Amino acid sequence: MTNREMKHVTRTGQSLTKLHILGSAKQVTGSMMMFEHVARDRTIRFLLDVGLTVENEKADFQNRLPSGITPADIDFIIISHAHIDHSGYLPRLTKLGFAGPVYTPEASRDLLNIMLPDSGFLQEEAARKNCARAAKLKAASDTTGGDEHKVSEKPLARVGKSPRSAAKNSKSPAKPNRSRSKAAICSEPLYTQEDAKHALTFIQGKSLNVRYELAPEIAVTFTEAGHILGAAVVNLEFGVGSKKRTFCFTGNIGRKNMPLLQSVQPVKAADYVMSESTYGNRLHEVRDRFSILADIINAAHERAKVKSEKHGYGVILIPAFAVGRSQIVLSDLRQLMDEGRIPRLKVFVDSPMMIRATEVHRKHKDLLDAQTQALFAEGIDPFRTARQVETMERTASMALDEAQSEPVIIVGSSGMASGGRIVNHLKVRLSGRQNTVVFVGYQGTGTLGNQLIGRDARRHLNGTTIVPTTKEVRTVRIYGEPVKVYAQIEFMSDYSAHGDYNDIIGWMGKFERKPKQVFLVHGDDEALEALKGHIETRLRWGVTIPKARQVFTLD
Repeated sequence: MTNREMKHVTRTGQSLTKLHILGSAKQVTGSMMMFEHVARDRTIRFLLDVGLTVENEKADFQNRLPSGITPADIDFIIISHAHIDHSGYLPRLTKLGFAGPVYTPEASRDLLNIMLPDSGFLQEEAARKNCARAAKLKAASDTTGGDEHKVSEKPLARVGKSPRSAAKNSKSPAKPNRSRSKAAICSEPLYTQEDAKHALTFIQGKSLNVRYELAPEIAVTFTEAGHILGAAVVNLEFGVGSKKRTFCFTGNIGRKNMPLLQSVQPVKAADYVMSESTYGNRLHEVRDRFSILADIINAAHERAKVKSEKHGYGVILIPAFAVGRSQIVLSDLRQLMDEGRIPRLKVFVDSPMMIRATEVHRKHKDLLDAQTQALFAEGIDPFRTARQVETMERTASMALDEAQSEPVIIVGSSGMASGGRIVNHLKVRLSGRQNTVVFVGYQGTGTLGNQLIGRDARRHLNGTTIVPTTKEVRTVRIYGEPVKVYAQIEFMSDYSAHGDYNDIIGWMGKFERKPKQVFLVHGDDEALEALKGHIETRLRWGVTIPKARQVFTLD
């Protein structure tokens, strides 16, 4: 806040609110905004979303707050939902001094209890791998005399700073200590599992559709977003009386008729609207996902019935995100089996996070759609097939890579095959012609899933029928080793949790009055520009695409 603005507040007695764009500007991840609300006798600062930045992981090791502001200066945090690109930076902030309350819907709080410690584990694993890589390069350097394979003194992926060095020089990436040997140049994790568990102690779960006063002249109401369990549209109020201003942030809103979940709730009005734009240039194809999935499973079962001397019967692998996607897949498999449309195969749920996240869905069944609630009322668990086995222990997971005595389905995470137990199963099963891999959502660039679905599937992500793409890929590398691909690879785009531009425009179209301004974040350039055009053309609203670190006054 400038001196001139402070003098204006003092002279007029009118409060002033500023919005700082600290993440997700012209990129899909890293959701983070800071609000400064200045009244005559006080300044309140809070963050809306605190997500990790997938596109540029090193950015999370740098100071993401405005110059001169530290985590200790933040009064509170609001998190729209549990996805890590909206929540995963929280342990870093608590590690560096934030100690205020964190407000999020109750179901999101319960999911964060699972997801943040897992994120801390992944940060530690990444640091260990970087250390191993540095040691390997050091050994190679020693063998060759040190010049040809000299270890770079630039930080490796996700190299971080200690809290002390971060506070001392928060704008620059950490530099290795040149007095240390090159073998000792290892990365520190962004945060650890223990850091994440500490962060959980600050989180307070809030109910939907209840207005909460968080500070003088600042209130919030969470409304249903229809994206994942606990995801909310965040409705903020600043000031009082005729000077009150309202700000609505979509977080991520779901598709129309999203499976399992209630639909996004309409918002009557807001002075300012900030919307995600992930699918701002796409339309989801409307088709019967049950028929598509049934055809894929039945064909996979026919292949799986051909027994291999080495690997036994075939396996159907379904990589799925542990939160949201996997619960829909399990529900769909149960329904298809109960209706006799696919065989009653044994289904292994091979992900501790997936198992715990499904328990959270059962706990918050009141947030699910009427059809799913009716199943619970009848005593039917929508997330459990007739022959379902949950494998919490790693030894039970490893046993799944042995020869199977019958065709089986394994549902595991991650959804893009970028980590987790599913990668081990792929390493074993991809070379078997009797096996099938079914991808049920977007596959990010550079992931194993993206390599396996092939160019045809990537080219038709808008939803056209995908021809199996096994011929596109003959060999992939898993854990540094080449693996030949003879398994059948299938891809379905029907399980996306993001609304397309028609879904977003449809939600906006229910506003009873035109907002002063719309801000678009969470999208690549094409998606942002396309959604901007749709809003301007169809709704005649003013639209801004913010840049990183841009500041706006909400007057």
